[in-house]
Amino acid sequence: MTLIDLAREWKPDPTYDSSCGVRDILWEEIPEAQAAILASEGRAPGEPRLDVPEDTPYMYFLALWDALFLPAVETGDLPILHKIMKAFERTLAMGSEVVEESFDMVFLKDLRSHYDTLGAHYGPLLRQKVLASME
Repeated sequence: MTLIDLAREWKPDPTYDSSCGVRDILWEEIPEAQAAILASEGRAPGEPRLDVPEDTPYMYFLALWDALFLPAVETGDLPILHKIMKAFERTLAMGSEVVEESFDMVFLKDLRSHYDTLGAHYGPLLRQKVLASME
């Protein structure tokens, strides 16, 4: 069997999660984010999810940032912000470099700039990350 034959037989692993678990954490912790998650996947509610979606942590973080995080910060919606902070803590606890880099690109600047008002709601991992970035 040649390499070309092997390549032709290759099938993507449907259990592989290219979002590194971020999608599921956001889906579970922040039900209000589900519409934004579906929209970022190009799906309507009730449509089946693809076996191997072309998603990334960055894609889901950006959808959350735009749909819920910024509006919640602007309006001071503490119930939503508490859910978001809990989801952040869970994603950071994974210890994935890919997840952390995506997180930093989307949220770190805003979390630093709102530390005085939101810092009391940060979990220990988030607080450590934000404070380290402020040094």
